[in-house]
Amino acid sequence: MRVDWKGQLVQIRELGQGPAVVLVHGYPLDGAMWSGVARTLSGRFRVLKPDLPGRGENPAPPDGTIDGYADFLQAILAEVPPPAGLAGFSMGGYVSLALMKRGTAGVRALALVDTRAGADDEAGRAARETAIATVRSGGAAAIADGMIPRLLAPASAQNASLVERLRRIIVRQKPETIESDLTAMRDRPDSTAFLPRIGVPSIVLAGDQDVITPPAEGQAMAAAIPGARFAAIPASGHLTPMERPGSVAAALGDFFAAALLPNAAQ
Repeated sequence: MRVDWKGQLVQIRELGQGPAVVLVHGYPLDGAMWSGVARTLSGRFRVLKPDLPGRGENPAPPDGTIDGYADFLQAILAEVPPPAGLAGFSMGGYVSLALMKRGTAGVRALALVDTRAGADDEAGRAARETAIATVRSGGAAAIADGMIPRLLAPASAQNASLVERLRRIIVRQKPETIESDLTAMRDRPDSTAFLPRIGVPSIVLAGDQDVITPPAEGQAMAAAIPGARFAAIPASGHLTPMERPGSVAAALGDFFAAALLPNAAQ
């Protein structure tokens, strides 16, 4: 699938058939982080895993705002028939919430994965500034060095193949794109008050060893969204879609099937 975005045709990687499910990646990553989950979901859905602006298949420069990334998602959803599902991981969750505030009619099911609704506090904003200084001085490799131990559960960090794949994704990101992500996250609005107004079926997932967005935050988000449920992903840190793709795909697959496939319960 191709989307006309800021005068460029952007390729959106997709696989499978059925109702569309859009998987939104996090920082400092690209759509490849969803590959294992996407392969499983493609048995029942048309799975799209776009690269947000500034990386991979999307050369259009980012503008340093969560709303700018949400604009791109909205352009994708305008090209797919409803009903559609939306899953946002970490920063992708911030983008998904920004999109949902617009009342996007085509999204009929929402999954928030290892993310939070609150804005950065003073400590969080200071950490973003530190990371911006790090990427300016040391590039993507320096970001990878600092992020990988925090993204993974201790057992996952011993998986050399996983660590290598993760590092490969991070170091191929442009420093200016990483800085744009950091700026966007630092300046994002608080979405906590919006959660009770989400009117589509919703699920919140979090790794049971996530130190970036702990499970307690995910449970609180699910409690605030009408009818939402929370599911912990066992033996996983923050990066559940790469650490435990089978568990994440199982949770998302059952959720999206119930919301998007008319005969799923039969």
